[in-house]
Amino acid sequence: MRDVFGKYWVVAHVAVLAGFLAWVHGGTRADHLDGVPWLSLAVLEVLLILPPTRKNETLEAARERTWRALLWDPLLYIGLALSGYLLFQSLNGGCQLQFDPESGKWAYGAPPVRWGPFCVDPAEARQMLYWFPPALAAALGVRHGMNRRGKLVLLRLLAANGALLALFGLLQAASGTPRMFGITPLADRFFASFGYPNHAGAFFTLHAAAAAGLFAHALLTADQRRHAVWLGAALVLNLAGALCSLSRAAILFSLALLVFGGLYAIRHAWRQVSRGARLKAAAIYVCILVFGLGALFFAAPGNPVLRKVQTVNWARFGHQTFGLRMPQIGAAWEIWKDYPWFGVGGWGYRQFVCLYLDEGQRAALPRGAANVHNDILQFLTEHGAVGLGLMLGAVAVLLHSVGRRLRVAHVTHADGWVTEQWLLLRISPLTVFLLAGTAITFLQCLIDLPFRSPAVLVSWTVFLACAPGFLPARPTPPPGSAAPVPPSAPAAAPPAAP
Repeated sequence: MRDVFGKYWVVAHVAVLAGFLAWVHGGTRADHLDGVPWLSLAVLEVLLILPPTRKNETLEAARERTWRALLWDPLLYIGLALSGYLLFQSLNGGCQLQFDPESGKWAYGAPPVRWGPFCVDPAEARQMLYWFPPALAAALGVRHGMNRRGKLVLLRLLAANGALLALFGLLQAASGTPRMFGITPLADRFFASFGYPNHAGAFFTLHAAAAAGLFAHALLTADQRRHAVWLGAALVLNLAGALCSLSRAAILFSLALLVFGGLYAIRHAWRQVSRGARLKAAAIYVCILVFGLGALFFAAPGNPVLRKVQTVNWARFGHQTFGLRMPQIGAAWEIWKDYPWFGVGGWGYRQFVCLYLDEGQRAALPRGAANVHNDILQFLTEHGAVGLGLMLGAVAVLLHSVGRRLRVAHVTHADGWVTEQWLLLRISPLTVFLLAGTAITFLQCLIDLPFRSPAVLVSWTVFLACAPGFLPARPTPPPGSAAPVPPSAPAAAPPAAP
């Protein structure tokens, strides 16, 4: 029992970190996040001191293996560089707004260190240390502290946490309380622990995608089918959370996930089950779509989800999505051009934006103008080419692991063995749904601000880090095949990517 428990120390710490951020206002209340740096350090500490051991491996050997792998991982050095960069940026601040009589304009004074990254308000810029270092620590924990089984357990814990949070949000909404957790009064609409509905929508859509992958994985794996019932319930609750967040993007994306994800899952399982099972699965899926969507759109025509969908003006969708925010986008671009390398610091956009708009544009700013509603552009504006480059470098490392395993999967089932299936139908549906969920969140970040919630940022990073864990690590023929490895394949099996 002790050995079994020891294998999941890192899993438990990453799950606690992600769960804490999710329940504490989605990680957006900095006054409640003093424990986050310690939780992040705890993940790294357990990873280095109590890594999971392999069969017949001593703890000392596991530590040596983990240290060696960690030191060869570029994500470690990107994480250290980004954390140091954000720390320096938050310390080099305290710029005062001053009026320049010569130009007749207001401007911020120089920071203490003129040549380095800076911020306007150190207290606000320090919040970035609660966002990015925890996400990178969690990713390192996934890559080096978990085997395939550990990643599966972690994903189930996060899907269950999302389902519980969605259930809490539904009960809280049904009570009609104007106070989050019955404590914090909020004038604006909120859902579950998220004060901003679009953060809630992004969080639950992402977790619904993960739950869908786990549900499909359980149904298609004989020794995992005992988990299918509760994973199906987790999927339903996360979808309900996405819909009831009343975020239009989340409603549309979650419905698309339900329709196209269900068709993909049935097609994926088509060759693996009997004809009777195919008919049952297809019938159940059609019933879910007909009765579920029918209840949503016809049985309760006055429900808030339907009313929210009806507010989408497709004829003016582009204008409502981008046109109204063009002054903000233009101001962000001009700010970056003036501070191209280091930006203006965390939350600096909201301090600078009015300096780059005329009086009419300032008066016409919509609600939420403290954000660009394009995360990539806002990170570029606030952290410059250096900061955004480090962030994108970390994502590139995670995507490289996915691409490497996909190439192995292609060699495994193509190039030398006869197959009639498309690659997406041969790899694990869990990986496909994880990648679909992370892709949906990325699309949302181009028109909104999901990554400005640490809960979404950490979960997104963890899911992307877990995705390659369910792909083959080395080329092998399909079961029962006697075909040799094709000459075009590598002579020696490539080392497994994290």
